Amino acid sequence: MPTRERTLSDQRVLIAADAIELASLSALTPELEYLAVEPEELVRRAAHLRSRVVVWADPDADAGLRSLAAVRAARTEAKLLFVTPPEAEAARLAALEAGVDEVVARPISASELAGRIRLLKRRARPGRRTRLIIGDDIELDLDRRQLLRGDEWIHLRPKEAGLLELFARSPGRALTRDLILEREWGPHHDVDPRTVDVHVRWLRAKIEPDPHTPVWLLTVRGVGYRLETLPLTER
Repeated sequence: MPTRERTLSDQRVLIAADAIELASLSALTPELEYLAVEPEELVRRAAHLRSRVVVWADPDADAGLRSLAAVRAARTEAKLLFVTPPEAEAARLAALEAGVDEVVARPISASELAGRIRLLKRRARPGRRTRLIIGDDIELDLDRRQLLRGDEWIHLRPKEAGLLELFARSPGRALTRDLILEREWGPHHDVDPRTVDVHVRWLRAKIEPDPHTPVWLLTVRGVGYRLETLPLTER
């Protein structure tokens, strides 16, 4: 079963704001390509989308500060815009300390907000990440060296991430245990070859629909293992 690789560079803007503000923004700038989310969903959605700009314009400044700080910690390439009530000076100062790119106090018109978003989009470097699609709902993020299954990030041990990338760079090719040990543990390793089997078992538990009947990471009898995938192209 082949897989395909894609590079995600979503141009959309991710916005948490009230319905009236979103309606005004849509009327003024239908070309803006933004995605409106519930405030409590902002951090989770920002972790999975390649939005270039993330905006908090909901009245709850304290929640906005926590959310944007979490987005900054997880996704440093996104530009962040924080719109606060006029009295929330402490939250604005704390947001700047947390790495938020632009902080604006209300009142602010929809046209000015749209202009600030466009400016941040121009300043944002296009986020480019290479992901290997392993199945319908599971991907390997080669930057994070983590798995994404549906909406859930799955932790990989360093050796697991290295092994999966090694297999991905040799699509369809059977890799021997000795080769895997040399590449991942070094040419002068003193590691039992069965260690490879253990790591493959751990990987299968995370990428296979049924680890006992693998369809992606296959055993090649008398040789080693191979990953069913298409060639990986770096971009």
